[in-house]
Amino acid sequence: MDFEHARSTAAAPLGATSRRSFVGGVGAATGLGSVFERVASHRGDSGGDGPRNGGPNPSGATYHVYRSNGKYRVASGGKGGVEFTVVADGNAEQAFQYAFDQVPADGGTVVADADEFRFGGPAVLGDGTLLTGSGGTRFVASATGSRVGFTERELDVGHDLIRVRGDDAAVTGIEFDADDTRLDNHAVQAEDCDGLLIADNRTVNGFQMALSFAGCENVVVRGNEVIDPNWYGITSRGARDDLDLQRSTDVLVQGNRVADVTFNNIAPYNVSNFGVVGNLCYRGGHSLIACSPSQQGTIVGNVCRDLELEPIAADPGGEAGLEIEYKETHLSDAVAGTDDETSLDVTVANNHVENCGVGFISRTVPVDEADEPEYRQTKRPYSFTVTGNAINGCDTGILIRSGADGVVATNALRANDAQIDIRDSPFAENVQTELNVTRDA
Repeated sequence: MDFEHARSTAAAPLGATSRRSFVGGVGAATGLGSVFERVASHRGDSGGDGPRNGGPNPSGATYHVYRSNGKYRVASGGKGGVEFTVVADGNAEQAFQYAFDQVPADGGTVVADADEFRFGGPAVLGDGTLLTGSGGTRFVASATGSRVGFTERELDVGHDLIRVRGDDAAVTGIEFDADDTRLDNHAVQAEDCDGLLIADNRTVNGFQMALSFAGCENVVVRGNEVIDPNWYGITSRGARDDLDLQRSTDVLVQGNRVADVTFNNIAPYNVSNFGVVGNLCYRGGHSLIACSPSQQGTIVGNVCRDLELEPIAADPGGEAGLEIEYKETHLSDAVAGTDDETSLDVTVANNHVENCGVGFISRTVPVDEADEPEYRQTKRPYSFTVTGNAINGCDTGILIRSGADGVVATNALRANDAQIDIRDSPFAENVQTELNVTRDA
């Protein structure tokens, strides 16, 4: 890939459950069998020693975490006995950390009871570990203080609930409740993992960034519901500077519902070889699905609607249902000045976008506004395809504010104030438009 290409002019309430009812009912009611089947279905195989593609192979090593008589307890499935007990006092992370630490090198499963677990800090999950809920499991965070955030409001600071720091790991079937903490925390945060599955979870009531992965490979984020996070819903960003904007590869974000977000609902930043497929995103403050930047990927079959929250520091051209861009503040030192500092080879196809400021936007955003004319020519998205999308009821349907060697074809645009806006050379070069259909209503 020639970086100069971009520069060229051609270019319900839960009660405590006894150990007997929980352990005895796991196999039959919740079913370890069904848990394993779910993981296998997300992996796309039935176990074995295949390539890492999101989550561990099921293992016979199983630990059950539950609450009984005012205590958190951990029972070993193999031994059938309680191995760890602690008085339950907002410290569920102690029980889960014990269980995670017992998982053998060849992998295992930690099953959380259908109960509410209150955490005082994060628990860290390692290699080959599947953490799964039991159809009613809730993890609740606690506040650790407050501070003024980026939005200039004083907000409660929280902590991560689950950190993933191992390969071939999975988190499934849990509701994560931030308890209205909105800064410095994630429901699930994964770093430097090869083989990660985050599936069938629900996050509510805050988190700065709900589901986060940084510096990971072979990631699947599928079937989650993310409601009312503060900054981002599903993202490769991190709430701490040492996590933020690490590069991830081979990422699939599929079939999630993400709503009520201050910034981006789904934000694969600094990601390559990716797919954002079949998600429902609505009520955001910035672009609902944003690649900023990302390469060699697809944004296909998503529904993006109702970009109705007041944007904070909106970018040039407005906010969109779908976005690809170069943005200087989104670049790590490892990416700046390389081919990967802008979005390229991205296909945006068969999406439905409705009631957004812009339906689709391609743009360049430098830190210094004085650099904008130069950067829109030299650091612009390129080699993108925008096709087969239905874009309705937006101020502008498709806006190419900067970009090179793009194809905008066979889209259906209805009732947009401006249907297609391709900016003049030298900001947009070689953008081909064919067979788009526009309708006033």
